[in-house]
Amino acid sequence: MTQSEQRVGVVIRTKDRPMFVPRALRTVIDQTFPGWHIVLVNDGGDAKALARSVASVPATRKLRGERLTIIDNPQSVGRSEAFNIGLRMLQTEFVCCLDDDDSWDPTFLAKLLALHDATVEDAPDLGGVMAHVTAIREDLRETPTGHDLVPLGNDPLPGAFSRADFFVNPIAYATYRHDLYPVQWMLRREAALAVGGFPVAFDVMEDRAFLTRFLQHWRLAVLPEKLAFHHRRPRRQEDARKEVTLNTLDNPSYDWRKFADLAKVAVNTPDDPVRPGHDSFLRALATSIVKEINDETSTLWHKVNSDSAATRARIDALDARIGNTNPVAALDHDRSRMVWSLWDAVGPGDIGYGLSIKTPFLGCCHLSMHGDQHGLLLHASHAEGRVVMQIPATENWAAFEVDLAGMRDQHSGLEIEFILSSAQGFLFETALSEWVRDGALARRTHRFSQSHVHSCAPGSWVHVRRSFDPDAVATADSPRFSIILPRRASDFRLVLHDFVVHRPAVPSA
Repeated sequence: MTQSEQRVGVVIRTKDRPMFVPRALRTVIDQTFPGWHIVLVNDGGDAKALARSVASVPATRKLRGERLTIIDNPQSVGRSEAFNIGLRMLQTEFVCCLDDDDSWDPTFLAKLLALHDATVEDAPDLGGVMAHVTAIREDLRETPTGHDLVPLGNDPLPGAFSRADFFVNPIAYATYRHDLYPVQWMLRREAALAVGGFPVAFDVMEDRAFLTRFLQHWRLAVLPEKLAFHHRRPRRQEDARKEVTLNTLDNPSYDWRKFADLAKVAVNTPDDPVRPGHDSFLRALATSIVKEINDETSTLWHKVNSDSAATRARIDALDARIGNTNPVAALDHDRSRMVWSLWDAVGPGDIGYGLSIKTPFLGCCHLSMHGDQHGLLLHASHAEGRVVMQIPATENWAAFEVDLAGMRDQHSGLEIEFILSSAQGFLFETALSEWVRDGALARRTHRFSQSHVHSCAPGSWVHVRRSFDPDAVATADSPRFSIILPRRASDFRLVLHDFVVHRPAVPSA
């Protein structure tokens, strides 16, 4: 394919994250529109590790040079300049910014090009096009051969990501009433170059600062189809060291306050060198006014939401008293002792997806049964304070299990606490378990220790606490904590309100 046939350039910037790169490459290679060129910018990361990662995608061997260019920066120049290097090297009509951990629908490029070509005659100042996005939560788990990306479901997105506008409103974007990620857009490359690319001083929010300025000069048309996928890891909110496997979204180790304000249109905007006579001052003034209104509205919304949550809590407590039951208890989330928490794994929003006995979920959880079946579902709601797992038929064996292998150490045991409820009531077992090889049956099976039977009364809840000493956990090859469900139950629902694994408290002297 000649350079003239390559309409779209795709800049993938990466640094010491080879586990993500193969997916990013495949999502471009799998596009139904073939006229693309990838510039993979390695911003000072391990070049050999990246080369192995690229080589793991067989199709790249034929693409090198003609449709795939790899740039290895000897030293890091920052995430913004890494994109700008690719932007300047490309000779294509359009440019996309595909972060190394994001992906696209196979029709992403084809449908956005069709939208551009159908719109540009009516809007000569059209600078690009974009699609709607789906936010995907995933966990990165180490395996003997590398890493696996385990999907955990979809994250809800604010309404600002799904506005019905045909063109992105510059003021709405500058005031966070319209929002988007780099994975969503495809811009005219010359237009992106004209505004200087990403600002090199930014280590976060660089895309917002860039697009805020871009939208002062060119239109951006919107295709209301979810063709872009923004992937995020759930542990990012606990990161204090800019861990490379975690994305910047909500990450506290970045200076969000500083760069969020720098990304705004300043009221004292000087004369615009790109389009002389463009009245950027009035636009900036209008942006600031709307931003103040938006901030005040957000403050009122948070107050109303807080008051509403308190009212719901009082109503729940009153309903519990009338029904002669107590509200569901709360577990101790002592961060100094905690090893794993159900709600940390779920995150702040609501999630829901299908389950399989072959795929772990929520980081270290498993559904153990004799065979897969349709209708294994999970839904978690932080607002409602419950995680529900639906099992159409438990048959002869079914258990919810938490993998303890990565939580144990040789000096301390583990304490496990959880709260579950049931409308019908049931008996269940808890035990420490491990998978062992059964020589007689020539298959793997469970071996249990320290089993205990519990009862959850109808319409009530039960708080379970189990403690296991270091030897009990350390001697098992693959230790798990099992909640063993009733046999031959139909349409069974396991409802968890909390689940915590922590180290035993050290007695005071």
